Amino acid sequence: MKNDFETFYNSIHDEELEEIWKNAKKEKKKRRRIAIPTIMIIDLIVVFFFYNFIENFIEKFINNFFGILPYMIIIFPILIIDLFIYLIFVLIFSKNSSKYNDVFKDKVIDKLFKNFFDSVDYIPKKGMPASVYNEGEYEGFYNRYYSDDYLEGLIDDKYLVKMAEVTTQHVETKTDSDGSTHTETTTIFSGIFAKIKLEKSIENELRIGRDKTISKKKRLEMDSDEFEKAFDVSCTDEIVGMQILTHDIMDILLDYRNRLKMPLDIYIKKDTMYIRLHIGKMFEAVINKTDVIDKKILSKYFDMVEFIYMLSKMMIKIIEDTQI
Repeated sequence: MKNDFETFYNSIHDEELEEIWKNAKKEKKKRRRIAIPTIMIIDLIVVFFFYNFIENFIEKFINNFFGILPYMIIIFPILIIDLFIYLIFVLIFSKNSSKYNDVFKDKVIDKLFKNFFDSVDYIPKKGMPASVYNEGEYEGFYNRYYSDDYLEGLIDDKYLVKMAEVTTQHVETKTDSDGSTHTETTTIFSGIFAKIKLEKSIENELRIGRDKTISKKKRLEMDSDEFEKAFDVSCTDEIVGMQILTHDIMDILLDYRNRLKMPLDIYIKKDTMYIRLHIGKMFEAVINKTDVIDKKILSKYFDMVEFIYMLSKMMIKIIEDTQI
């Protein structure tokens, strides 16, 4: 019997995590107490320097631009400097926050996975091999790959699931007409990738993607207008596709979209299912001011893992019960 979220949340009591949380809160307060006055002093120095440096420029253009543009020239570098200073303080005062994140994964996220999967092996600092991710045959060229929070486990002590956070990016260096170079980074995918072994093969390929991601020629027409507005479906055998995409499956997919407001895609190739949730960074701790564990963040993580678990179980049952 898998615990619901409230039962799961109330079952988490860890003295080590609580102690580190208290230290992390003190660290954040100390960082803020030192960083804010430092930033204010540096801002005053920068304003004084810039004002004197471009005083003539301001006097010349202030009437033409109502005083906005010249002062924007001062404000913009100040914001950049403030951000840079703040990041330095974050690096200096991050020891306890980093430790809290590590213990949070070991004590809470590991327990979260064990609430759904059997024989869990969760390795936060390990990643999903790119070769496994590429089995999903996804569109979008990438040349930078990052992954962590790797999990291996079983569904019903039988079906192997591998899951991790994955980020793929396309990094391109361009040269403009002046000969200057700059780098553009485009994120292709950021979220959770899961591979589930189904055991029984559908002997076909089925793909469920976001709306307007599959061409009209390949797209299956579903008997749910709401589902068709949210998803596109293609299958090498139309009958098999309709057999697998039952109303229960469509309902759980729509429920996910409506609750989490994040895209997803599913690819089933013979006896393997691949799931991607375009949900960004996952399983990272957030230091709450009042609670040892941020309930809202943990609820989001819980819902995501529960969705993968429930969808996988439903798909397994439907495929096993269907004559293919």
